[in-house]
Amino acid sequence: MSLFCSSPHPHLIQIGSASLRTLPPTVRIPAILAAVLFLSSALLSRSQEADDPASELASFEIADGFEVNLFASEADGVIKPIQIRFDATGRIWVIGSTVYPQIQPGQIPNDKVLILEDVNGDGRSDKTTVFADGLMIPTGLEVGHGGAYVGQGTELLFLKDTDGDGKADERRVVLRGFGTGDNHQNINSFLWGPGGELWMSQGLHIHSNVETPWGIVRLNQAGIWRLWPRRLKLEGFYGSQYEPQNPWGFVFTDSREPIVLAGNNSSAIYPVPGLVPNRRDIPPHLIWKNGNGRKVSGGDIVGTSHFPESWQGALILGGYINNAVWALKIIEDGSGFGLEDLPPMIRSTDRRFRPVDSKFGPDGALYICDWYNPIIGHYQASFRHPDRDKTHGRIWRITAKGRPLTPKPLLADAPFTNLIENITSSDRWTRRFTKRVLADRPASTVIGALGTWLSQTNVSEQTLADVVGVYQSHDVVVPELAARLCTATDAAVRAYGASVVGAWADRLPDPLALLRPLISDADARVRLQAVVACAYVRKSEAMETLARAFEHPTDRFIDYALKQAVFSLKPYWLPVFKAGKLDLENNPLRLEWLVRVDGTADVLEAVRELTRSAELSQEARDTFFRILAETGDSRDIAAILSSEDESMQSRLLPQIIEAARSRSIEQTEELVLALRRFVENKPNPLRAEALVLAGIWDLQAFRPAATAIAIGDTFDVASRRAAIESLLLLGGDSSQTVITGLASSEIEAVSSAAIVAACRMNPLAAAPLAAEGLSRFTEEDSIVEIFTAFLERQGGSAALTTALATKRPPKAIAEIGLRIMNAGGRESSALNVLLVENAGMKREEGPMKPKEVQEFLNEVIEHGNAERGKAVFQRPELGCIACHTVNGQGGVIGPDLSALGTAQPVEFILGAILDPQKEIKEGYTSIAVETKDGSEYQGNPVRETPEQLVLRDALRNRDIRVRKDTIVERRQIGSVMPTGLVDTINRFEFRDLVRYLSELGKPK
Repeated sequence: MSLFCSSPHPHLIQIGSASLRTLPPTVRIPAILAAVLFLSSALLSRSQEADDPASELASFEIADGFEVNLFASEADGVIKPIQIRFDATGRIWVIGSTVYPQIQPGQIPNDKVLILEDVNGDGRSDKTTVFADGLMIPTGLEVGHGGAYVGQGTELLFLKDTDGDGKADERRVVLRGFGTGDNHQNINSFLWGPGGELWMSQGLHIHSNVETPWGIVRLNQAGIWRLWPRRLKLEGFYGSQYEPQNPWGFVFTDSREPIVLAGNNSSAIYPVPGLVPNRRDIPPHLIWKNGNGRKVSGGDIVGTSHFPESWQGALILGGYINNAVWALKIIEDGSGFGLEDLPPMIRSTDRRFRPVDSKFGPDGALYICDWYNPIIGHYQASFRHPDRDKTHGRIWRITAKGRPLTPKPLLADAPFTNLIENITSSDRWTRRFTKRVLADRPASTVIGALGTWLSQTNVSEQTLADVVGVYQSHDVVVPELAARLCTATDAAVRAYGASVVGAWADRLPDPLALLRPLISDADARVRLQAVVACAYVRKSEAMETLARAFEHPTDRFIDYALKQAVFSLKPYWLPVFKAGKLDLENNPLRLEWLVRVDGTADVLEAVRELTRSAELSQEARDTFFRILAETGDSRDIAAILSSEDESMQSRLLPQIIEAARSRSIEQTEELVLALRRFVENKPNPLRAEALVLAGIWDLQAFRPAATAIAIGDTFDVASRRAAIESLLLLGGDSSQTVITGLASSEIEAVSSAAIVAACRMNPLAAAPLAAEGLSRFTEEDSIVEIFTAFLERQGGSAALTTALATKRPPKAIAEIGLRIMNAGGRESSALNVLLVENAGMKREEGPMKPKEVQEFLNEVIEHGNAERGKAVFQRPELGCIACHTVNGQGGVIGPDLSALGTAQPVEFILGAILDPQKEIKEGYTSIAVETKDGSEYQGNPVRETPEQLVLRDALRNRDIRVRKDTIVERRQIGSVMPTGLVDTINRFEFRDLVRYLSELGKPK
């Protein structure tokens, strides 16, 4: 070996193995010992240098505009810190563990809770107090109620200093029975919620059975806990093998809604949809699209004037696996949230940098809890691996360069008048800890003072929500305050009001009276919270309220919540349903929705039993049979087809056909026999519809009958059209021959049905047939179905464009085609240009420039005419009225525009027309779905089950059901409103149109 360094032993400066052997023993042995000692000393020196905080700090790549300093380290007693929390005085509380990952035989555990203080305000800890010791692997900490809640092993402890020496002399077990299947998955990441509830989480290998005054509460596998400390009311949620497998950390948004961070998987979740008692084990939706591989823990949200404006609202997370502090943007996503990446706050090349928690302090600085270890878990390395660090730990402090720190508020001993002023602060830390101080003070002094203040002060709705959170912290129920939240103008406050009603449901006189309007609220997040709150009203009437949600737009979060809430309330609504007394306001659609969402065999069996009841009205009987047609199995379909009630069969056959298209139904012998009797014995119209079912189920034995009806002049047109579809579904060359021959039928409705079927077989071959048909068709229904068929086939619009370029359509036909394209949101530039030309229209050239936009807005205000604009809006070829409702008239593909002028300025309206993708109203983000047979559907998703997707199709302007096993691609397309929609009207007409829209909803 070679040692290029100075040495007190010259003969050790260079010693090779050969030269070592040449030394005499009296020199060789001391030389070897000296070399070993020297090397050990050198390696120790290097290790000590590497473990110097200054060395770690030098490895940080810090976001522009920020700087980092060491707040505390092992020199201050901070060893292996796991979680940090502040108290109202600004001190940092720390839990750490040198016992982790496993106690050694005979070892006496001595993990600690520390309190760190920056006495002189220089951004560095000056004083360390050991608040508690003798702990074993504490994994959760939160400060409150005059002490600290600590989680270790099976126990939730409360530690308190009763004599003022800064050390806990009271140690009380609050609850026990939490699982300990894996040390770093024990109850962890404690955090106070906005209503004074204590949130915790546990990991994948934990099975908890916690005894409480309310009974034993169980939570198996990964889940989250919510504890209302004054009542010792413990609630467990999720409890699943699904992600997040190791939840580790919470944040609450400015609208007081939780986001759960994930310690052992690829994403975070928005947990509200699953916060119901008694749940189904179904995976939650992940919300961090690009989180793969970045395991994270403890976070906080920027809400301090010390940080630059561009960082406000950012979520800061400890990225312990990647040696980074991540920054994410919280985005609105329907009724929930999503997360998108921002530039990281810190990245480090030091593999020992392990940020496991991050919290803002009263000075506006961000504090990072650094576990500091080259080994992060116990799956990656042995429990006793010698490289495990047991002696270091850091807390870093991040500040913004050149920006003043936030003035530290005086809270702990402040009088009530000062505190209540701080609750309106724009600083997140100040608001949160003001509430914490009010929550910790005696209720006898706080509640009365709050009531007096509220009666004398005109508070904002946001402040009222925070004040109600203080009432919740004291477990004081005030129905009038809940009602004020639920009727607030601010949607975020109404959403919080719904959650308060859920928490107080067992103590409010009529919680459903507050929730009914919220279930139908215009805001999706309010509806979501109302759905969850209904699950806490344990009576059948809650299900009746919940069913109203079906009539409003849903998304993945609301759908998840509905499934959970229906399941949670099932013990209360199912007996009433079986008795035929569940009041859904005589709305059969609600009943169908309930059965579909529940989706269990016992409910379907209850429906079958109800159909046999002699007391059932004909309307109710029809409803139940329709449910069986929609959701039942082959036995139910066979029973309907074998019935002697032909009137009922006639009404239900369309539903059966729709169900057969959208879900798999076993083709039993009983079902085939019933269908055969139906075809052989029923009148022609019903027989033809039965043949469509035979086609869907690919029953080739019915081909002769379908062929005979399709080509038979003695059959009615409806039967022939149905038979053509049956042949299409049965497929084969013989079907194609019959269908191609019928495309030139003199009966227009038969011809159009054949062209549609030919298009579904081969759009390119069918396009000339379509061009020929469109040149002679006079019925609008026939024209519409031809254009629709080609527009919803892959390659269909291109094939139709080529054919129509050869055989040009008449002006009236071109106008209908344009209307269908515009209303259906289909953009095909070549077909659009051809139709515009044949309709005799002129297309405006190029988009408006910014200066032209302002000039045009002035024209709208000064010269626009709303009455003329209304006429433009109602032109069929534009398709506006086909998509949008105005004062109860129009379509439902796009948002209701009845009050547009009161909600949006004219600049916004103009921008939305020129660029429909720029601002898309919640609930109207459309998708495109391509299927295996070459179909393409576009529209707004209505609902989704494991078997099917229900889509409000823009072309057909109705709900269609798509079997999910037939989908080959699904993508978001934003708004279905096509770009350039108004290019075919002149400037004056466009001006009048914008003026009309800008006045909708305004008083005349």
